[in-house]
Amino acid sequence: MNLEGKVVIITGATGAIGQAAARAFDREGARLVLASRRIEVLHELAGGLKEAFVLPVDMGDEGQARDLVRKAVEKFGRVDILIHNAAAIIIDRSESVTRDDLMQAFRVNLTGPVAATQEALLQMKKQGGGQIINIGSPGFMMGIPFYAPYACSKAAFSAWTRTLQAELGDARITVSEYFPGYIKTDSRAESRLGTVEQDFLMAKKQNFLSKWFTAPKTPEKVAKDLVRLAGKPRPLAYSGSLVKLGAFLSNIPFFRLKIARQMARNAELKLQNQPPGSL
Repeated sequence: MNLEGKVVIITGATGAIGQAAARAFDREGARLVLASRRIEVLHELAGGLKEAFVLPVDMGDEGQARDLVRKAVEKFGRVDILIHNAAAIIIDRSESVTRDDLMQAFRVNLTGPVAATQEALLQMKKQGGGQIINIGSPGFMMGIPFYAPYACSKAAFSAWTRTLQAELGDARITVSEYFPGYIKTDSRAESRLGTVEQDFLMAKKQNFLSKWFTAPKTPEKVAKDLVRLAGKPRPLAYSGSLVKLGAFLSNIPFFRLKIARQMARNAELKLQNQPPGSL
């Protein structure tokens, strides 16, 4: 697909991946609709792009999610690609996770994107085609310790994506799922355990298998993958061969538990050895 002039919506556009994706699609000549709750950062990002329409949107609000697509159509007359990148990440022990934590994650990671997708499908059917790209997480298969709301909601999001792929099998609308694996960014999750760094689950000294599968990728690498996926749609893409292999090995309890339990031990050691709020 030639992306010149294509209308591309990116949610979570002010995060590291969102900003990298915006710049990558801008270089390809796409017309961008950038959505995030942080409007000041959106304007700053758009200032360095050729053609970008910014909208303050909380993807946890289904009404705002639908309006995002409607306003994009009002602005540009169509929607060619909808990229669901926004995500809510809440860190806590599974035994302490609350209903509100789960609902927050499900609103941002599932019900908001579903609402936006349904609105986009109406337009894409009218215009004769389009593409949905859902950024998922292979972590739900691994069972990422301390990330239960995120993992549960991403599992549901993956189920939604694959159900949609089946139902749209004969349409000119393609639905793609992208698994990025561990991406190194400066963003912080919402933690119930005090301030935690992004590498909360990692350790310099850990078994080879765990270190191998948790090697981080960059937002720029993800952005290139998304552009490539938009140009050549396919049902499932990974950020690398290790992520693909890790997803496969997650179906084997021995490997899954070896990796996940190592991450849990890393986190517990940091919780025990660091003063509150300093992780």
